[in-house]
Amino acid sequence: MRALVFKDFGSVGVEDVPKPKLEEPGDALVRVTMSAICGSDLHVLHGRIPGMTSGGVLGHEFVGVVEQVSPEVTRFHEGDRVVGSFLIPCGQCWFCGRGLFSRCPDQRVFGYGSFFGDVAGAQAEYVRVPKADLTLHSLHSHLTDEHALFVGDIFTTGYDCAVEAQIRQGDTVAVVGCGPVGLMSILAARTFGPEKIYAIDTVSQRLEMAQTFGAIPVDGTAVHAPSHIQDVTGGRGADEVLECVGTVPALLDAIDIVRPGGRISVIGAHSDPDLPFALNLTFVRAVDLKFCGTANIPGRWDDALEMIDSGRAHPDEIISHRMKLDDAARGYELFESREAMKVVLTP
Repeated sequence: MRALVFKDFGSVGVEDVPKPKLEEPGDALVRVTMSAICGSDLHVLHGRIPGMTSGGVLGHEFVGVVEQVSPEVTRFHEGDRVVGSFLIPCGQCWFCGRGLFSRCPDQRVFGYGSFFGDVAGAQAEYVRVPKADLTLHSLHSHLTDEHALFVGDIFTTGYDCAVEAQIRQGDTVAVVGCGPVGLMSILAARTFGPEKIYAIDTVSQRLEMAQTFGAIPVDGTAVHAPSHIQDVTGGRGADEVLECVGTVPALLDAIDIVRPGGRISVIGAHSDPDLPFALNLTFVRAVDLKFCGTANIPGRWDDALEMIDSGRAHPDEIISHRMKLDDAARGYELFESREAMKVVLTP
């Protein structure tokens, strides 16, 4: 089969690789009908997420059709249309038993290499899906692949961030970082009825998209974002801040933007070992700082799919480029250079 593989740091290519087979109890084999390139795929490409070896198949956002299931799979059958979670929980531990799938100590991720279970990715014609009863979700026939694709990662991740922010009707929300997850967080936050959502970024294309999603754009190259949010809220600050970047400067800005007694929900993936910030001032202001960690996709995607099914959210609007799998290497170039908002691939 054809698949997009990791060749070396900074290098990918589409090659012929063996078609996957069922290997473990609970496996399913899915024929991929659409996949997507995600920002965290770039982390794998450049070694920020270690453990990928040459020839490993990348990709973790996908929809497809079940081709084969092992006897232990009870929820899916040949011919079912499904969307896959990027996260593969074990389904047996204390956390999984309580629906806290993203806290599972044995979780795996598609296309992330040996540090995350060494499961081949889905930017391919076929993908093996471990723990299929948990890792797949069936799709209604009226939902297109593009409608459902992002439920397995970025849309449900954005929804997870918005839920953890505890947004209330009439609140003022600030979203720091308007990449794909930030934009999905705006879509999700809007469903909770805030009065205003401010979208903060430095890339004009992202700010334009945020505005079409109903947010008020704040260009970080033109204004000092924390001061600006203070000004437009009468010196109070935002009630909730959704930090969707994953860098120390972004988190420090979020701390400066939130009002006293407000809440920061952090979904940006942080890798820095230290965070130097004014702990005394943050304590006095009674800031509630919530690190979401890995998004709980299997625990949230029922609600996320309902939002799409009801027409309250349209995450497919983020798609900027539609390409064939054989052109995936070019898709990575566009995504990395920020010429593409979101790239989807079809076999």
